[in-house]
Amino acid sequence: MLGTLIVGLLVGLAARQMHPAGKVVSLPAALVLGMAGAAAAFYGGRALHLFIDGQMSGWLAAIVGASVLVGLWGALRPRHG
Repeated sequence: MLGTLIVGLLVGLAARQMHPAGKVVSLPAALVLGMAGAAAAFYGGRALHLFIDGQMSGWLAAIVGASVLVGLWGALRPRHG
């Protein structure tokens, strides 16, 4: 659990830095969204029996889930100005 959240923090931060539209997501939002996306993808994949604990695909799902959630938030969030 802790490892998944740490991966989410790191990937959320990286996704914020690499977003094509610039830094459109605040730092706290990127960290929280990264953790939420990683946890949802990791535990969702386990619930669907796509992988078991210790498999590399679980970590890949956490990375993809975190980056997708931060990217979608930045793309769908209304911009001011």
